[in-house]
Amino acid sequence: MKKSQLSDKQLEEILGQMPKVKDHRDSRDIYQNIAHRVEKRTKMPTWVIPGAALAAVLFLAFILSPGLMGVNHSADKSLESNSASDAKSSMEMDTAVRDDSANESANQEKSTVMMDTADGEAEEKSKEFAAMDIANPYDGLISLYPEEVDSETSEILTYAIPDEQAMRIVPVTVTKPKEEGKSRIESYTETMPKLKEEEWGLTEYYPMDASWNYDEATKTLSMDVKQDHPYRDGSTANIIFVDSMTQNFSGAGIEKMILTTEGKPGIELSNIGLMKELPITAETAPKRAYLFLTVEGMQNPYLVPTKEQHKSIVEAFEQMWKGDGYLSASLPENFELAQTEQNEDNVLEITLGKNTTLDESFLPNLEAILMTASEFDYTGVKFINANIDQLGPFNLNEVLPLPLAPNKKNIN
Repeated sequence: MKKSQLSDKQLEEILGQMPKVKDHRDSRDIYQNIAHRVEKRTKMPTWVIPGAALAAVLFLAFILSPGLMGVNHSADKSLESNSASDAKSSMEMDTAVRDDSANESANQEKSTVMMDTADGEAEEKSKEFAAMDIANPYDGLISLYPEEVDSETSEILTYAIPDEQAMRIVPVTVTKPKEEGKSRIESYTETMPKLKEEEWGLTEYYPMDASWNYDEATKTLSMDVKQDHPYRDGSTANIIFVDSMTQNFSGAGIEKMILTTEGKPGIELSNIGLMKELPITAETAPKRAYLFLTVEGMQNPYLVPTKEQHKSIVEAFEQMWKGDGYLSASLPENFELAQTEQNEDNVLEITLGKNTTLDESFLPNLEAILMTASEFDYTGVKFINANIDQLGPFNLNEVLPLPLAPNKKNIN
């Protein structure tokens, strides 16, 4: 038989033009019949069986191919349809997933923003509360420190007030807002009635029954009293008057204080006589030592300066160890100084002895040292060889600030 020269495509076209033959038998029945017949045949050469199988396959292909092609065609269309449907469904699902993802991302972002905002507000609140807690780390200390007051907007007023026994003068410091157009002496006299001497464990002394006038050009303060003024009789009254006025206005830029009685020169003081002028110390560093005055019911002792001036800070420290009989010592006996010196920045450097141990109970003593150092024009105090790093609000590894004034009180 001559080998066919037809291509597969041509063969398919020829077969497609032939009449369609449908075999309603199941393909498995056909196969079983063929197999049964093959078994009945006598044994044939080994090449006959593969050849017969091939012929059977070709025969089946010839019979079934049109139907199968139709089925396959339908199946292909079904597959294509299913594939398109699946693709569309997949696209819709992808779109839905992307939309869900976008929505979820937006929601998460919104939630994150809200959480960040909430966290930010919470953090801000926390900072505010923390700021309130540390707004004044010097609160509870004896003296007034630079960090506590804005000198641009506040006035610092220090009043000399007799102690309860009228034996010593205690400097008490208050602050008030500055008022435009009002002089310092006006602020000073207007604040006098607000002082709470008895509440502070001191003698009520203010307001003073007098009128005041300050001449800026000559830096002269004038004080005029009534004929029956309360400062004239008794040595104690005379001394307190002189000491309080001297402490009130020394170092305040006033060079002279003129005293008059109802416009006439001088004030009569029984133990002193007629006093026309009061000596005012213009210098801002009187070089005094600060000692303790303990008042029952007060948390801290008062820091009271000595009447005597000292030649050096070491001499002042000697006085602080001893007290003066009425005022108690402001340095404990176990406080040992190995060395004191002034560095190039005018800072007082205090080297502690090896046996000196500081703790929280030393805080009032430290304030006495700082207040005394301010009397000698130092710019700060630095401790060397301290056994602790922190004492109250003070970092002992750094230069400590000096107070502005002693014994702060609140009049609001």
